[in-house]
Amino acid sequence: MIRVSSLEKVYETAERDAVRALAGIDFQVEEGEFYVLLGPSGCGKSTTLRCIAGFEQPTGGMIQIGGQVVFSGADGINVPPAKRDFGIVFQSYAIWPHMDVFHNVSFPLVHGQGSRPPRREVRERVMRALELTQLQDLADRPAPFLSGGQQQRVALARALVREPSVLLLDEPLSNLDAKLREEMRMQIRDITKRLNITSIYVTHDQLEALTMADRVSVMSLGEIMQEDSPLEIYKHPSGQFVAQFIGVANLIPGRIESVDDGHMGRVATAVGAFTSTLSPGLRSGDQVSLMIRPEDRHLETVRIAVTVGELLDGLWPPRRDKHGMLDRHTRRNWPKLLDALYRARDWTVPDATGGRWFPMALRRLPPSATDGMPTLDDLVVIDLAPVPGAVSGASVDLPWLDCMGVVS
Repeated sequence: MIRVSSLEKVYETAERDAVRALAGIDFQVEEGEFYVLLGPSGCGKSTTLRCIAGFEQPTGGMIQIGGQVVFSGADGINVPPAKRDFGIVFQSYAIWPHMDVFHNVSFPLVHGQGSRPPRREVRERVMRALELTQLQDLADRPAPFLSGGQQQRVALARALVREPSVLLLDEPLSNLDAKLREEMRMQIRDITKRLNITSIYVTHDQLEALTMADRVSVMSLGEIMQEDSPLEIYKHPSGQFVAQFIGVANLIPGRIESVDDGHMGRVATAVGAFTSTLSPGLRSGDQVSLMIRPEDRHLETVRIAVTVGELLDGLWPPRRDKHGMLDRHTRRNWPKLLDALYRARDWTVPDATGGRWFPMALRRLPPSATDGMPTLDDLVVIDLAPVPGAVSGASVDLPWLDCMGVVS
């Protein structure tokens, strides 16, 4: 278990006022839990990890690892890093280039604090760590001959070889490509869960945090903005910063019209009224921001068919002759006009209720003429989707939509 209480870190600078990197944060990591510190650059997440490891001396607060107080500002306790029971994986891996895989992994056992284990025990423990990270066949390979993913696994094996009770990981996947990151995410979580190691993982990658963590702390400017499970943070962010930092969200200003029993309420916005869950403590009349995730909206579409002539007549009303036929220019150039519609799609269709519809897709059916040539009587199939709010741009008035109404 790891417990951090009122942890502060202030950097004194000659050029300007002191920089407060950590503003009295509190959290606790249970035994075997995979805990993620998530936030943008400069939020204090790596500073927190370095304070836990002992690489940075906090300005105040307390840190406990496994029930032992390793730092206390009030009591003047500051246990050196070598005497704290943890393994660490750095962002840069810190692999010795003049050693092979085996000697890189065995380094903490051979050169670490305390008595050196017998040679046979060193080999057994190193090979066990290599098997965990699937590197047992590369024990004799020189470090410079390893790929990025293999070097990362060597660093992980080295952190695990002493069988620590705590594992600290400081953005260990940031130097890998996307495919390797995906593979290593699952490997790291699987290994820590199998060994029941208490882990703190630092990252700015939302996907890593949401897929790996048992709990996430979102940090900003040295403070923990929200601490909860990944699903709760995604679905119920505590504020605008968390909502915008985690995933993709549209924030719409609004005002609470009414509050029902529990945490539901009616929110009025410029694009309509919505029924939504509310944060605790909100009341009618409060100004709020309504969060809408992309998956919260299901786009209903309607498919209609219209002749080429009707479509062109609606968009560009042409001159007609005395018999009501389309003029010669439109009949001669309609293939070009229709092709422009396919590419642009910058027009909408009004319906009888005042709603407007946006063309999602267009396709022309096979020509109906007996000679196989396309005509103005050929049908065009259009998939339309409702457009919320006012939309600028051209509008085509097609009578076959008047009776349809708005599909919810």
